[in-house]
Amino acid sequence: MLIAAAAICIHQLLVSYYIIFDDVPTASEARAAKRRKRELTPYKRNLSVEYGRPTTNLEHIPHLEHILQDMNRPYMKDVTHLHGWQFFLLADRLKDLIERPRLRPNGTRPANNIHSKCKLDHFHRLYYCLKWLNDGNFYRTREADIGYGKSSIHEDTVHVLQAIVEGLEDELQWPDAEKRQELAAVFPGMFHGCIGVADVKEYQVVKYLDPVKERRSWSGKKKINSYKLLSVMDHSGRYIFARLCLGKNDREVFTGSPLYLQEGEFFSEDEFVAADGAFEGDGRLRCSFKNPGNDEVKKLWNLAFREVRTGVENSYQRTGAWFPLIGNNKRKLPYSDQVLFLAIHAAIRLHNFIMNSEQLSYSALESVDNMYVNYY
Repeated sequence: MLIAAAAICIHQLLVSYYIIFDDVPTASEARAAKRRKRELTPYKRNLSVEYGRPTTNLEHIPHLEHILQDMNRPYMKDVTHLHGWQFFLLADRLKDLIERPRLRPNGTRPANNIHSKCKLDHFHRLYYCLKWLNDGNFYRTREADIGYGKSSIHEDTVHVLQAIVEGLEDELQWPDAEKRQELAAVFPGMFHGCIGVADVKEYQVVKYLDPVKERRSWSGKKKINSYKLLSVMDHSGRYIFARLCLGKNDREVFTGSPLYLQEGEFFSEDEFVAADGAFEGDGRLRCSFKNPGNDEVKKLWNLAFREVRTGVENSYQRTGAWFPLIGNNKRKLPYSDQVLFLAIHAAIRLHNFIMNSEQLSYSALESVDNMYVNYY
């Protein structure tokens, strides 16, 4: 009898509970209500006065058309860091890669582009990608400018970055044996055989939730979570090697690279790369002496080392000035690893493309304070 009475009471309680809370919305209904109540801002898709579905279609602002109407086109240089003729030269070079179908999530590429046809031509797609490298604005803030949704902008940016990396692959090549002999003969005396200068640049990222990845990305030098870019530049200020990875310090990044593990394929007998004291140890990276004392040879080496690095390392700052997204703005990059990798590699290749197309050179031998040559 007690069990039956308890069952009846429980049944009555459940009935009254469902009667009282019958109007509680489900999770999907709550999300829909939240979307309806989102704030009205110029870059969001709901441009209507009333809450609900958008009543107008986003149309892209013809930035590129406005730039092309100006004969001088100074804004093109400010936004893309390319002259007008360089932009069209690059666009023609990457046209087939930009207009090809996008990759599927599984890594395959469809045979045709019927279902994912883009309404913008390859000029505009390249222009908006270069503009993003310049300002780094988040995708949703560019909806009204481009006329795309956030996901479409993200997918197309990744697609164009892949096209830049693949289309400009020849702009970043390790020099062959003949070219290395030319680079090794640039500097006389004790720096004979130096084919470039190596350094590590860090790019701050958000703190990873994975504890292993968080420890690997932690930088004890700058006290931030970052990816580390190991790069080598020749005397003219062009990149000849780049590796982006996680590492506890600069030395670990170098010892995990092919320059250390397969040095026989990258260096001949007397060839080496100059580096700072963070790379001190074995390998083909020679560093300056931390405590030269009264040794004249070590003092002269440090003086020559400073002069060589002064003439070459401005390329790191120049890349950050041309593409502030990966420059020295000291802000976290709220992007995935894939987008970060593609953006940095694309910027490096674009840097070399600009240098080669304009025949620029920032040789250490041509620096103003050329103290090194005075000793020879």
